[in-house]
Amino acid sequence: MRRSCLLFTFLCISLVSQAQVSRSPFLNPGFEKRISEYIDTLEVIDTHEHFFNPELLKASGFMDFSLLLQQNSFDGFLSAGMAPGMLSKLYLEPTPVPEKWKITEPYWNKSFNTISNRILLYSIRELYGVSDLNAQTVVPLSEKIRKAYSGDWFGYVLRDRCRIRYAIVDGDNVGEKYDFIKYTKRFSPWLTLNSKYRIDSIAVMQVDPIYTLEDYVKSMKSVFENALKSGMVAVKINAAYKRSLYFEKVSTESARKVFRTLINGNEDFTLPYKEAKPLQDYMMFQLLELAKKNNVPVAIHTGIQAGINNILANSDPTLLTNIFYEFPDVKFVLFHGSYPFGGELTTLVRNYPNVYIDMNWTYAISASYAERYLNEWIEAVPVSKIMVFGGDQRCVENTFGNLAVARKIISDLLTGKVRNGYFTEQEALQVARMILLDNPESFYNLKK
Repeated sequence: MRRSCLLFTFLCISLVSQAQVSRSPFLNPGFEKRISEYIDTLEVIDTHEHFFNPELLKASGFMDFSLLLQQNSFDGFLSAGMAPGMLSKLYLEPTPVPEKWKITEPYWNKSFNTISNRILLYSIRELYGVSDLNAQTVVPLSEKIRKAYSGDWFGYVLRDRCRIRYAIVDGDNVGEKYDFIKYTKRFSPWLTLNSKYRIDSIAVMQVDPIYTLEDYVKSMKSVFENALKSGMVAVKINAAYKRSLYFEKVSTESARKVFRTLINGNEDFTLPYKEAKPLQDYMMFQLLELAKKNNVPVAIHTGIQAGINNILANSDPTLLTNIFYEFPDVKFVLFHGSYPFGGELTTLVRNYPNVYIDMNWTYAISASYAERYLNEWIEAVPVSKIMVFGGDQRCVENTFGNLAVARKIISDLLTGKVRNGYFTEQEALQVARMILLDNPESFYNLKK
């Protein structure tokens, strides 16, 4: 039996090898250029952003080169030793541009090598005609930024330069001017509850008292239903910044016990995570029931977190397996390519029909990681379950640069797979369209 299996495997490998060798001589000349041009001109769905409201930006202290440093560059600065308090000098005080550069320069020089900063340099060169970020360029660059935002720079960059059909923003904060902007909604107040103050805050916000666990569940349901009416396309869960992604199924009575402890406490009463966890877990399951009932997909932050001093173990995507199993009718998408858990993500997406990959932010973390795992995922999971672009940025300039990196990686990868016979040229074009446009359009129910 073992010899038969080995023989079968050898024959399969031989056939694949022969197919790849035999295809290569018959490649249509110029396929590299055709694939590249197709990908470069294809409309895309941008699955995840944190854009500042462009109208509010005009009146803010962000309207200079420091806008472009949000948030990835500053994460690098903090990692390189910048004191967090310096950020207030850059944004909360009326600091002149040359002074801002003096604060920034030492940390820029320590982290100019990172992919997020290389993307920034690409963006200012292509969008503003500025070749570098230094003491001589920050003032003219800042002037160009202010001038650009006096018009509809936001729409111009995203629609005209990036060719983005829809962009999905975390939170309804961009305004109603742009019909191509869609929104996700977070439910963190219910999933990370550990204080009496949080309960009272929700009650005040909703002008509705919360006395019981049932009242608390109703408060979340009300927010969920209002978000649906406002156009929410997905539930966003970023609980890993505060707690582990392992949510257990708990009884109503266990949750009620924790709720009573909180509601009967003083205004400043809080519970440690282990004691608050049963109520948080219970609320997660209530939220997923709402998603199931309303056919709303659920997007979960997995892997690396923004900022520093985070607990990476909290965001391991394998912690979610019981939820995937418990809710087979809910579609889950795992954000950020689960960096650095790429192999684990491969296994989860292969194993659970309701789990999908989203590579948003990965290009600004590590382009080589994005390239390596996109290659693996194209070979290992159904292509219909892969979504490859979301800038995860605060400003459109950095989204522009991230998309350029993404298109180049995808183009090179698919061209290579045509060259070695893995795909035909037509298959490569089909894959490109699926992962950049069709898959997210279908997953988030965005089809017109």
